[in-house]
Order: sequence, then structure tokens, then C-alpha cells
Amino acid sequence: MDRAASPLLRSDELRQWTKVSNSRNLLCLATEYFLLFVLHFTNVYLIKSGTPWPLLFLFGSFTILMTGCLIHRIGLLGHEASHGLLHSNRKSNDLLSDLLCFYPLWSSTDSYRIKHLGHHLHPNDPDLDPNMAGDKTEELYARFPMPRPEFIWNYYAKFFWPPFVLSNLFDLFRMLSFGKVPTTSKEVSEEVEKPNLKERITRLFKKPTILGMLFLVSYVIMTRILIPTTGFFAVVAGQSFMLMIALAVWEWIPENLFKNDSRKCYTTPKNRALIRLLFYTGLITVLAWARVFSGFHWGNYYLLFWILPLIYVFPYLMLLREIYQHANLGQGQLDNSRIIHADPFTRWVLLGYGNDFHLVHHLYPNIPHYHLRAAHNALMEKSTEYRSSIRETTGTFQAPEGREPLLDSLSRADVK
Repeated sequence: MDRAASPLLRSDELRQWTKVSNSRNLLCLATEYFLLFVLHFTNVYLIKSGTPWPLLFLFGSFTILMTGCLIHRIGLLGHEASHGLLHSNRKSNDLLSDLLCFYPLWSSTDSYRIKHLGHHLHPNDPDLDPNMAGDKTEELYARFPMPRPEFIWNYYAKFFWPPFVLSNLFDLFRMLSFGKVPTTSKEVSEEVEKPNLKERITRLFKKPTILGMLFLVSYVIMTRILIPTTGFFAVVAGQSFMLMIALAVWEWIPENLFKNDSRKCYTTPKNRALIRLLFYTGLITVLAWARVFSGFHWGNYYLLFWILPLIYVFPYLMLLREIYQHANLGQGQLDNSRIIHADPFTRWVLLGYGNDFHLVHHLYPNIPHYHLRAAHNALMEKSTEYRSSIRETTGTFQAPEGREPLLDSLSRADVK
């Protein structure tokens, strides 16, 4: 259906829901980081206070799981920012998104936005939707409809099988960092002719991202060698010298090698790459010197309680959310996603910030998350087409009489 020719709601009806509240979104971000602070303050206190190891193990495991959930929620706010909905000022929106949402997750707003645009243009298309990039992901989606027992085994039990979760990480990393997003049938056909391994490696090392990663690894190694063996000023001199080399290389790299998402941003792609490099350099420096002055191994703590949730829990939650929202559905305007009336736990962990009304977001991506429910209610009241066409679920395993639980929707053979 042509949305412009047959709009579900009039423009004057939509206008009331498209206004962005800066304070509300900043409060959301502040809440997530406050919860992270409380969680990790408690965890560090238990570690330093000599807590018995069984309790330490239990709370440490809880910290890893909760950190993954909070990282996922911060990523959902980054998703809002990719649509310009975090802050009403476009430059502030992208700057805040980079510094507070994506850089802590080792990604960037423009990288995510480029890929996410393809998802909105071609939802659930196995060839064009970047969220379905990769043979493994296509294969998973093709397995739907899926009976309940099989779904529980594949998507709940396998959380405890590291190869399954880590394979999702590799697909996610490739999609967000290196994979090309095809947007036309011609590009899809061109994607079939893939370069050989040597050509791929050569291309990767021509990317500024790879040069930045090499610098950060070298910076970590140099810092770990110098701090135990030399004095304060020697370490600062070594760090400063390496940073000067990095700045010289950055100045030398041509502007056209940096990705550009074609939007007006707070600065050029090359300058954004420098800000990102300085962000991670500052993070490494703070962790290193915090260990010197406190005696606590902050670098190891960061790897265990931030990077591990980021590479294990976060990709799993992203995959499960995508399955909940899009699996066993069509590619049309009103059947590419679900309205999910979830329990509070599922909504907080997986479907926060409007992702329970994901179909409305696909219809009107300029509506902030806090207005999606109201837009859904208006659509249900005023649009017979919307009311009769959408897939709406209540609960995950069970639903009140006359309603459909999510797992039943994923197992239905008459959906696509």
C-alpha cells in the first residue's frame, strides 16, 4: 500500500506526537547510567571488602547480566537518536548519541544509522534488510513458523551455549562495522561477486577504523609496559608521543576514506573519527591511571564487567528482540512487525523505549518512543485497515481468552 496515497492518520493528527522532549530523553539516559553506577559501585565494594567467593560469584554473574540489559537499553536510546529523536537539535542529537550511547558500546551513530535505514526501507526482506544480513540469520528466519518447544530450545536454552551467542556477535559486528548494505536489486546482484580473502584483508587495513584499532592496541601495550617499569613523567611522555603520532596519521588520511551518512552532523566524518579515537584513548588512560592510584585492577574489571556483557549478553538480547518483533511476519506496511503487549520484565529487558509498539515506529519513524502508544491507540480507533491487519500479541507464553501470546504468533503457519 502506498502510504502517501492512503495515509492511516492525517498530518495534523500526527503533529501532536512528533515533538521531541529533550529533558525526557536526557532523564532516560541519566536513569540508565545511574543504575549502572549503583550496580557497579556495589559490585566493586563487594570485591574490595573480601566477600566470600560464592556470594561474589553470584553477584558478579548478576552484574554481568544486568549490565548487558542496561547496555541494551542504552542501545535502544541510540536507536532513537539514529532517527533524530534523542534531542530536537540535530547536532546535539548526534553528539550526545555518540558520546553517551554508541561510543560506550564501541560503535557510532552514523555507522548504525546507515545500516538501520536499510532495515526501514526493506523490513524482513532476506536480500535487502541488513538486519537479516548473513546466511546464518537468513536461515534462522526461514525456520519460522517454529513450534514452542523448538523456540524455547533455540532462543532461551542456547543462551547458555557460548558458541551460539558469540556467533551472533560476529554477525552483528560484521553488519555494523564492515558489511555493505544493499539498497537496490542491482546492488544485491553485485554482492554475489565477493572478493577473496586477500582482497578483504587489504580493504580492511585501508579503513581508518582498523588503523584506529591498531593504535588503541599499541597504546594499551605501551601503557601496560611503562607503568610498572618507569616513572610518572616517562609514562605521560610515552602516552603523549603515541597520541601525537596518531594525530599526525589522522591528519594524513584523506577525508574521502571516512564514511559519511549524508546527513548534516555536528562535524565532519573525519573529525568524528578523531573524537571517537580520543574517547577511547581517554578511557584507556583513565583505567590505567586509576589502577596506579587505587591499586584496583580497573582494566581487568572493565573487560569482565563491561566488555563481556557487551559481547555476550547484548548481542543475544538484540537477536531475541528482532525475533520477537519481526520473525514469522511479512514485508508489507502493516504486517512487517508486531504490537507486543508484554509483561513488565520482558518490556524492560527487551522492548523498552517503545519497542513493544515497533509496528507504529515502522509506520511513523519520526514519532518518539513515549508517543508510540498514543499513536497506536489512535490508529486502532480511527483506521479500520490498521485495526484489521496488524498482528497483536499479549504476553509471551499465555494470554487472556481471545488474545494471542507471542510464542503462538511465532508458531502460526498462516501468518506470512
